[in-house]
Amino acid sequence: MPSYKLTYFNGRGRAEIIRLIFAQAKVAYEDKRIEFAEWPALKPSTPFGCLPILEVDGTVLSESKAIASYVASENGLQGNTNLEKARAQMIVGVIRGFQDTLYTALFEKDEAKKATLTKKAFEETLPTVSGQLEAQLKQNATGWFVGEKVTYADLAVFDVFSEVTAKNPAALSAEKTPLLAALVEKVKALPNVAEWLSKRPQTGM
Repeated sequence: MPSYKLTYFNGRGRAEIIRLIFAQAKVAYEDKRIEFAEWPALKPSTPFGCLPILEVDGTVLSESKAIASYVASENGLQGNTNLEKARAQMIVGVIRGFQDTLYTALFEKDEAKKATLTKKAFEETLPTVSGQLEAQLKQNATGWFVGEKVTYADLAVFDVFSEVTAKNPAALSAEKTPLLAALVEKVKALPNVAEWLSKRPQTGM
């Protein structure tokens, strides 16, 4: 079993999907959390000047989507065939694109622009993405996005929607997108995921 060390800020953010994969796979890892004040000193030593990074037996991986894909692949959470793996990556790409939209609004310093970006994210982008994901679930008919069991695509969608609904419960509609709403609840109820949710550090984001 490789030795894993995940380094990220003391929050969920872009690293939480990786933590969820580790949790679902029951894989031990070091969850290294740093404060923002520590980042300037650490940044020059990272491959591309960003977090998270994952050290695998001393080899350093960067870019959260690449890390998530790797950890999922290593632990049977990326699909059984190349086509399933591609579909899982597709779903992850879509939901992470929406997450990027939310982060762009969140970190905008101009308050007027921030309000405009937030409004667009929730009133335009969110309904579109939700409908697209609902359609993908209809195609598979197993309750999961890919194949007949949970993959990191399901974990990624849960990760983003659990954050969104924590701030705005009406953001996910069981009437408009029943399959998507059911998927989020199903992932939340997975024993390994539920265990992680019960013990993970409580942070703002």
